[in-house]
Amino acid sequence: MINYKEIEQRSEQWFELKHGKIGGTLSKGLHTKGDTLFIDILSQHIEDYEPEESYQNEAMLRGNELEPFALEFLKEYTKIDFLTAGWLQSEENELLGISPDGITEDETLACEIKCFGRKKHTEVLLSNEIPLENIHQCIHYFTVNPKLVKLYWIAFRPESLKNNFIKELTLDSEVNIGTNARPVLKTIKECRELSLNEANELLTRINKQVEQLKF
Repeated sequence: MINYKEIEQRSEQWFELKHGKIGGTLSKGLHTKGDTLFIDILSQHIEDYEPEESYQNEAMLRGNELEPFALEFLKEYTKIDFLTAGWLQSEENELLGISPDGITEDETLACEIKCFGRKKHTEVLLSNEIPLENIHQCIHYFTVNPKLVKLYWIAFRPESLKNNFIKELTLDSEVNIGTNARPVLKTIKECRELSLNEANELLTRINKQVEQLKF
C-alpha cells in the first residue's frame, strides 16, 4: 500500500489521484450485481481527468467542520495518535484506494468518522450498530490496506446527550453485507477476499474494453 499522506483531501491533486479509482464511497459496487460500477470507472479510464466544481451539501460541510473535534475525541478515548492522510493506494489492485479519516504512523490502525444529523445519530445509538450503508466502506479500509489490524468507526454529534458511538472492527469481525430482511453474514476477512476478486475481474474487464474502444 502507498500512503499519499502529503496530499490534502479535496484538493485538486487529490481529485486527480483518485480519478478512475474505487474509493470508499463506490466500494459497495464490488458486492452489487450489475454494470453500474463498471461503467462509472470505465468512463473515467477512457477520458482524461478534468477539474470540476466540487459540490458539498450542508451535511458534508457540517462533517468537515466537526471531523477535527471527533478525531480529537477519538484520540483521547483510544490514547492513539491518528494522523491525517490524503489517499491510500492499494498495491494489490490499481483500482482500489481510500481516503482515511485517520491512520497511525505504522498504518495498522485507522478510523472512519461520521457526523450524522439528529435522527440518524439517534438511530445509531438505538441500534448499537454501524448502519448497513456504511459497512462496505469499513470493509474497504481492510481491502486497501493489508497491514490494517483494527478500524475504529465513530458516529460523533456534540449536540446529542450521548454524543458518540464507537465500534471497533477487525478482520475477524462479522458484518452484514446483505439487508436487514435478508442478511448475509461474513467476516471482514472473507469480504476482503471477495472485494479483491471482484476488483481483479473488474480491472481485467476494463483493460480489455479500453483496448477495444481504441479501434
